Amino acid sequence: MTLALYVVVIDVDPASEEAWNRWHEDIHVPEVLREPGFRSCRKWRDTEPAPDGWARYVCHYELTELDAMRRYASSEAAKRLREESLTRFGTVTRYSRQVLTEVKRF
Repeated sequence: MTLALYVVVIDVDPASEEAWNRWHEDIHVPEVLREPGFRSCRKWRDTEPAPDGWARYVCHYELTELDAMRRYASSEAAKRLREESLTRFGTVTRYSRQVLTEVKRF
């Protein structure tokens, strides 16, 4: 079984950063972690802002296996969570996503 890491980079307008962080940490991340295969999430804040001054966050979601990520990506839960994010913070956030698989642990 190959571990997977779901990496989400989020740029946030500084004027909305506090409200976004509350929603993200209190509601969004706990809902994602309830999905099958999600083991943990580590949230990081970049020490440098995005080029336009927006705050940049990076979330690392660890999953039990790549298939868990595939199932999540096509699930109704993923669609609902993305829609909620867009509805609440669509004009004050930008997202990029990638999925990584572990090659070797040192």
